[in-house]
Amino acid sequence: MAMWKYVLAVILLVVGIVEIILALHRGLREALMQTSPVRFKHGESPMFLLAGVSALVTGIAIHLYGLFW
Repeated sequence: MAMWKYVLAVILLVVGIVEIILALHRGLREALMQTSPVRFKHGESPMFLLAGVSALVTGIAIHLYGLFW
């Protein structure tokens, strides 16, 4: 069970980093979102940034869960 915790944490960390990169790099975000059937131009960057930070924090929390108590 402990190994799956670390696998999930690493997956969430990678997803978080990729989403933060997409939020900050306009060219990559535009290339990715061209194939999206639903586009919301004004909110794409903040949504990617929020999702990335959320996944990053969740991955770190899962990784460090139980370390301090």
